Amino acid sequence: MQLRLSGLSTTTTSISPSVFEFTYANGRRYHSDRFSRAQYFMPNDEGEQKRLDLCHHMFLQLLGGKLYSAPLQNPQRVLDVGTGTGIWAIEFADENPQAEVIGTDISPIQPHWVPPNSKFEVDDMEEEWTYDNDCFDFIHMRSLSGSFSDWEFVLRNAYDKTKPGGFLEFQDYGCELFYSNGAPLTTPDPERPFTCWLYYLVQAAEKLQRPLVMGRRMKELMEKAGFVDVVESTAIWPIGPWPKDKRLKEVGKWGLLGCNDSLYPFAEYLFPKGLGWSLEETHKLCDEVKRELVKSKYYFHAWFVYGRKPEKA
Repeated sequence: MQLRLSGLSTTTTSISPSVFEFTYANGRRYHSDRFSRAQYFMPNDEGEQKRLDLCHHMFLQLLGGKLYSAPLQNPQRVLDVGTGTGIWAIEFADENPQAEVIGTDISPIQPHWVPPNSKFEVDDMEEEWTYDNDCFDFIHMRSLSGSFSDWEFVLRNAYDKTKPGGFLEFQDYGCELFYSNGAPLTTPDPERPFTCWLYYLVQAAEKLQRPLVMGRRMKELMEKAGFVDVVESTAIWPIGPWPKDKRLKEVGKWGLLGCNDSLYPFAEYLFPKGLGWSLEETHKLCDEVKRELVKSKYYFHAWFVYGRKPEKA
């Protein structure tokens, strides 16, 4: 596996050991504190890797088996920002053998055996990007809400590094909750613990300057960065197998599993850091939510937003 650290291409045998010196809390493993600016709040251990791969499966279901929605034509160089386990980059490389695919992350947790046209790099994308300008046909960003404090900075870098005529695509689940009848649930209701969990989670992330509600803002932010022909779409992301539609029922089964896997790790970092909660208070609410989700009928929206960099005049 090829890794790049601080602009230097290296192999895992020569990379700085500090990126493998993970930190630990609440029985979970987190990224190296070498990245002092990177305050990503989710673990990077085996349990989290399984959760990320489950989310990958759900995004594929929502996109009808596709990895992206942008109208790509024979991409030659592709960047997957925040690649996580690398599963998206690996599958894209398999489907597009003509393309060089690079995945970046602050955690070196990707597999060693990968397609020959793919590689992974250890990098903090909140720092200045070191790639040449106009060098990527496609930049992909998925499940990164809560990862960055300055999205305008990140999108400016993405714009600069995208080739004229190339595309940027953002995919994520929206952190805005709806009931099965379409009613938005925007305030905490003690009778519905999940509404409390999500409300306080969003508040904590805002206080830590790591906003979670990014889907509905992305079109405007991409246009501000300079992308044109920006297309925005959403899909229902059910929590539980309550929908009558067969496909959505299947998505909901996975959605419930993914939600249960997210409850504690999301809250264990954000509630104490952002709101000053104790772990006992945090776990108490998570326990209540887990019991409620078995019988509830909630859904999120998944957001898919892509835009094109204009051709040079």
